[in-house]
Amino acid sequence: MSFLVPLFLAGIAGVVVPIIVHLTRRQRRNVVHFPSLMFLEKVPYQERRRRRIQHWFLLSLRALALALLAIAFARPFFEDTTVGLGAAGGPREVVVLIDQSYSMEPGDQLQTAKDGAGDIFDGLGPLDRASLVTFAQGARVIARSTSDRARLQTAVDTIQLSSGSTRFGPALKVAQAILEESQLPSGEVYLFSDFQRNGWIGDEGVRLPPGSRFIARPTGADEVQDNVMVTDVSLPRQNVAGRERIAPTARIVRLGGADPRDVAVTLEIDGQQVASRSVSIGPDAAAAVAFESITLSRPHTRGTVRLPDDALNADNTHHFVVSPGTSLQVLIVEGASADRDVSLYLRRSLEISDDGRFRVVVRRASSVRPADLEGTDAVILNDVQVDGGSAERLREFVNAGGGVLIATGEQGGWPASAADMLPGQIGPVQDRLQGRGGRLGFLEYGHAIFEVFAGPRSGDFTGARFFRARAFTPSPEAGVLARFDDGSVALAELRIGRGKVLVWNNTLDDYWSDLALQPVYLPFTHRLAEYLGGMAESSPWFTIGQVVDLANPDALVTAGLVSSEAAGLAEGLDQISLTPSGTSIQLPASEGQRYLPLEEHGFYTVRPPNSEPARPFVIAVNVDIEESTLTRIDPEQLSAQIMAAPGVERGGLNVDQATALQREDQERRQSLWHWLLLGALALLIAETATSNWISRAGAGAREAVAG
Repeated sequence: MSFLVPLFLAGIAGVVVPIIVHLTRRQRRNVVHFPSLMFLEKVPYQERRRRRIQHWFLLSLRALALALLAIAFARPFFEDTTVGLGAAGGPREVVVLIDQSYSMEPGDQLQTAKDGAGDIFDGLGPLDRASLVTFAQGARVIARSTSDRARLQTAVDTIQLSSGSTRFGPALKVAQAILEESQLPSGEVYLFSDFQRNGWIGDEGVRLPPGSRFIARPTGADEVQDNVMVTDVSLPRQNVAGRERIAPTARIVRLGGADPRDVAVTLEIDGQQVASRSVSIGPDAAAAVAFESITLSRPHTRGTVRLPDDALNADNTHHFVVSPGTSLQVLIVEGASADRDVSLYLRRSLEISDDGRFRVVVRRASSVRPADLEGTDAVILNDVQVDGGSAERLREFVNAGGGVLIATGEQGGWPASAADMLPGQIGPVQDRLQGRGGRLGFLEYGHAIFEVFAGPRSGDFTGARFFRARAFTPSPEAGVLARFDDGSVALAELRIGRGKVLVWNNTLDDYWSDLALQPVYLPFTHRLAEYLGGMAESSPWFTIGQVVDLANPDALVTAGLVSSEAAGLAEGLDQISLTPSGTSIQLPASEGQRYLPLEEHGFYTVRPPNSEPARPFVIAVNVDIEESTLTRIDPEQLSAQIMAAPGVERGGLNVDQATALQREDQERRQSLWHWLLLGALALLIAETATSNWISRAGAGAREAVAG
């Protein structure tokens, strides 16, 4: 309880003043004689009797009445949230935020939050308004600024656990917006959550309006002491007798626990269990579980690594989708008169791949035939004098989305009739730095080829020396991706249609440079081939919260999501996506971009309407495993970062003034002083009746004695 005017509590001291005066009275020593009183009998003053309190009940009534009067003038009110606000019944803007991330599963925390929200809505006054917001990675307003309790309770009943991770920022920003737009005198934000530390960074920019209140309601469950999860699955590919195979290896992590524990790990392919392993994991330890190789014979093969159920089930499964035929075919064309070993380093580097990423075909010729380009994703012309017919065939190849790299070398050349296809003009051979060699002085690290080398210890190009190069003049439309230390062009690019043409102004062996002898050579050639062939990083699964554009079939194929045969399903046709929970999402082709938000854990199946393909397009989605680390953040720390700082002005009032007005409004709406005054009045009436009765009883007793 608090007091609006606590100074009036000093009036309670007036209760003891009459008692002190009464107990300290003395008979006067100086007696004044009046002649008119000489015939009256003198009654002795009984001082000791007067010093004793004879009617304690009467004195208590008087003292309590005076105390209630003093307290009433002090204007008391309840500041406690659960008592005062419910009793106040005044207009409030209440925002209830409920965490529905999958970490709320242990201990039935979500139901605890729903029950707490229901109690808050039951305690709303007739003028209060309330909003209900659920959140995980994003926030969703279920009911906004309504006083309809039935609607609010119905909205609470619909809340279910999601597969998302905890992010406090979006929900608190929604609450901030609701309070800022409200015209009610006070605002409150209730946050029901397990308060995951990963959900709050601290720079979300949330600041509740001055005078608002933030009430944290932890759901109360302790951290899960023993949780086993699948954190990752590696899917290395192998080519065995011309067929692709994968050997899944799952990484199992255990958090907490006391003793080693045996865990059964199963592998499911297309919904059928094909293998099972048992692994012993100690407390706070990890283990790798390898399964036997599986042949990929059909596209969109679904796989799941599964663990037994425990307190947190969302991280017990890990889904993936793989398809055969996702490797790139690279055609290397050597000049007919070029040295026999001109492509040795290039071919060997592309063949070194654990997952069979590249299928390399080498051909010695001065022309490129149409048959050479069938099934080819990238073409590397290594020291080749290209004729006009080959250049035009390559033009069609590039326009259709292919990639061509020209390594100029000693004999490399390009016909003048197709000069517009090159990113510049190739000139004569030039020696560099009198035999000492030059170095690469500039790399465009923002480009897809070089971005993987941008970090520290990720590849050093400065160690390579270049002794010769061709003179090269870039065109205005070209992009220069690398330069030598004297400023001349080393690598240039020109986009044509859906593809690209690159010129490497050197050789790819050890004749003009020693780049092929450097450790960076292998990842560099891999990135070149991947970029030419349009290969993106293979995506056997996505994470909750990501979005897939189903209107771009090329991107789906290069990302490893669908096979080339199924790519046509994504182009120019309406789509229906069936979510893991069984609901349908319409994806009409008329909208152009068709973005599919991935919000559920499991497999999304995409197909044209009214069709049942044998192997539909499938996307695997997994939860963010960081959510399984159940470290808590202190609610007081969160509150301190989102509440308005003292002295912040809003509407002409600083926080202190706004708080004072809020307290006054809260006291006014409770009006406890009315009841205190009524109580004091009742006590005074009882005191008057009691004193009259005592007086009459005393007078009767004296008359009886006199008689």
